[in-house]
Amino acid sequence: MRIGIAIYNFDPKKGGAERYAHDLSINLRKRGHEVIVFCAHGIDLEGITTVRFSTLSFPRWLRSLSFALMHRKHVGTYRLDVMLGFGNTLELDVYQSHGGVQRIWMEREIASYHDLRERRLKSVLLRNSLNQKVQQWVAEYPIRQGRYKKIVAISDMVKTHMAGYFGLKTDVFHVVYNGVDTRRFTPGREKQEGAKRILFCAGNFRLKGLYPLLLAAGDLAKEGKDFHLYVLGRGRKERYTSLIEGLNIGTYVTFLGETSMPEQVYRESHILAHPTFYDACSLTTMEAMAAGLPVITTRWNGASALVSPQEGYVLDEPMDVVGLASAIRALLDDSRREEMGRLARLKLEAYTIERNAEEMENVCKGVADGKHIG
Repeated sequence: MRIGIAIYNFDPKKGGAERYAHDLSINLRKRGHEVIVFCAHGIDLEGITTVRFSTLSFPRWLRSLSFALMHRKHVGTYRLDVMLGFGNTLELDVYQSHGGVQRIWMEREIASYHDLRERRLKSVLLRNSLNQKVQQWVAEYPIRQGRYKKIVAISDMVKTHMAGYFGLKTDVFHVVYNGVDTRRFTPGREKQEGAKRILFCAGNFRLKGLYPLLLAAGDLAKEGKDFHLYVLGRGRKERYTSLIEGLNIGTYVTFLGETSMPEQVYRESHILAHPTFYDACSLTTMEAMAAGLPVITTRWNGASALVSPQEGYVLDEPMDVVGLASAIRALLDDSRREEMGRLARLKLEAYTIERNAEEMENVCKGVADGKHIG
């Protein structure tokens, strides 16, 4: 098949969707397909055709709109069997949104601000943002106009949200969970003795729930529990300085910054705490499970469907600080934590990058066959 993939920045270092597009392109190529990537910026890969086109980057709303319009202009010159879009194009066959429903994301984004005044201000700014309105229009256009053959949801949560929001029948969906490199993310052979290492990993500390996690850490510190919280990622740590000082947990928290080898941090950790306000399907959660960590997350994480009571804890809401502290407290028990981690790894062994590519290949083949018959 000749498969088109559209992504603004075709570079795995730029984010989760970008890394997914990169890995999927490579795996589809390995399976014998011709892959054509439409992008504004990106890297070159052997055996993959990269079609770059100029877009307007200022003001911000023009970036999304100009990318969608330039893609429409260029895609017609290629005789594609299937066009895969990530909610960033007007023309596609397979719709796969890595951010879920934008309107739902926006509500959860607003909810993640714990300061009421800041939340109200953010609500006004987001709801009246021209950039957000343009992004939403582009993302929803193919669905509203019926210009798609199949929708791939990256979690059952996203499928439920999209079906309800757009009023769609479930038979237009195909659920394909993210895949993990299970050879790269493996359990550590031996953990360090001493304080149990709780890992929080995110690029957006606020949205992923660092605030309630710090509150829970404060409660556990008062009880004299032996733990240490490691915060991995590029988020704004200065936002939490006064909170950490007020809770008197400065000696319990370390900000690690970014790393190109997160798998090593996973191996050295005992627990992943990810009390997110919203994740369509958290790759962090899946990578941690592959590394043999029991996880604590929320129902607002699409990957929570993979976390049974035998592999971790799923909270209803990220601000359930009592429940969060209780889950961490339970996982400080060595035997319980180690057994949950073992089962978490066993679960994720079925969710490989190769499996994801195979399922996406099957979706594309079904769409291409239908087009040819039609």
